[in-house]
Amino acid sequence: MSEDQFAGDASIDADLETLVQLVGRVVRGMKGHGETEELIDRVRAAGLGPRHVPALTQLVLHGPLPVGVLARHMALSPATVSQLVGELQRGGFVERRPDERDRRRMIVSLAEEHREIIERFAWQRLRPLRATLEALTPAERAHFLRGWRTLVENMEQPGPPRGGCDRGGR
Repeated sequence: MSEDQFAGDASIDADLETLVQLVGRVVRGMKGHGETEELIDRVRAAGLGPRHVPALTQLVLHGPLPVGVLARHMALSPATVSQLVGELQRGGFVERRPDERDRRRMIVSLAEEHREIIERFAWQRLRPLRATLEALTPAERAHFLRGWRTLVENMEQPGPPRGGCDRGGR
């Protein structure tokens, strides 16, 4: 291996170490603190899990939505989101009502009983994300989001990551 290649690898390894540390801190920060963990306890008590929480967060961000629009915001299929919404409705976290303009469509909204705790939970996590985006220029935001998209795509892809290699057997 040439010195140039090793220098590149050392730089990537140092950046990888930094990224692992930062991701760990982000994950700890997203887990929340005491008061907002009450929502997770309520979700679990209703027989639901963490996979249901993103739908609630999208409803905090966008307000009442048809299931299809909620599915687009979540990047999931309408069938999957319809199932999530049904489970959330049975748990008392959301309500469905017919759209006044198109009675065939159902509008999903947060249930009043849990609205305050859901909003507090969501904004505790959304505020730092929004503040981060606001601190960046449009060009920096584009690069930042490109990096996150690349990370997510590599994590969702089966097999070895794109453009990477397994360095465990050096």
